[in-house]
Amino acid sequence: MRGTLINLLLRALVKPIWRRAPSIDLLRRRAAMVDRRFGGKASGEPCRVEHLSDQVDAQWIGPTANAANGAILYLHGGGFCVHLPATYGAFCSDLARRTGLPVLLPDYRLAPEHPAPAALDDCEIAYRQLLHTVPAERIVVAGDSAGGNLALALLQRLPHVGLPMPAGAVLLSPATDFTGAGWSMQFNERRDVMFSHEALAIVAGHYLKQLPAADPRVSPLLGDWRGLPPLWFHVSSSEMLLDHSLLAVDRARLLGVDAQATVWPDLPHVFPLFGGLAEAAQCRADIARFIAALLAPRQALLGATPYRAGPPSALEFQG
Repeated sequence: MRGTLINLLLRALVKPIWRRAPSIDLLRRRAAMVDRRFGGKASGEPCRVEHLSDQVDAQWIGPTANAANGAILYLHGGGFCVHLPATYGAFCSDLARRTGLPVLLPDYRLAPEHPAPAALDDCEIAYRQLLHTVPAERIVVAGDSAGGNLALALLQRLPHVGLPMPAGAVLLSPATDFTGAGWSMQFNERRDVMFSHEALAIVAGHYLKQLPAADPRVSPLLGDWRGLPPLWFHVSSSEMLLDHSLLAVDRARLLGVDAQATVWPDLPHVFPLFGGLAEAAQCRADIARFIAALLAPRQALLGATPYRAGPPSALEFQG
């Protein structure tokens, strides 16, 4: 019932905005209003700001004293154009509480003032900074929507800049392809309660000023998936971006990557951020178990894994 109410609210309040071709100022004002009203509260985890560069700050959320045991690099969504600090502060605080690990949440530069690949460059800076205190095999990268795009693009960039791969990655409804491929882009446009073709065109117009849509730095689906660590995608069946995850899993598995996707029925884009949703709580618990499995001692992985692995098709359907 709560999921249905959230869907109705988003369809009434969010989806119509895109048809009016909103300015970036209007988008940010609306995002700030939503963040204030619905962002939630942090769960009491410690938080401090770290300066990563002259242009980029980040928040450490959670028990930083445990960083040697592992850490999470979380890349926030927001269409590459906005940041919702209360929403992501609450989400990352809960993630830190569930995993016992600190979360580094970089405040990467936003478009259109800083188009691609500025955000990706900032995420690389954050990852390099994290490597000063945490071994790569104890790092998990995660991100949602635009942040999921950046997470995958970052993984694909690491071999080219001589940096080691993390233990794995969690991708929540990532945008993986700006070329418009995938049947869900058409089939789910009316079912999607948040987005439309106009919305995605506006995001692309802000972010892709200097790069073509087929450039792997902005469309990691078209990039090099060889050698990537284990990946777990979570996406809703009614999203326009559904195929962005499913095609990514197919591409990754063809190149030998351990990748799986869980498809959740009829939920909004990046539903794990909605703290009062039962499915969000279940997904967060699944993510925490997956991260624990990734960081467990090798011998612990020889038996049954503590998270639900996907069937041979690498797809799992909830509900």
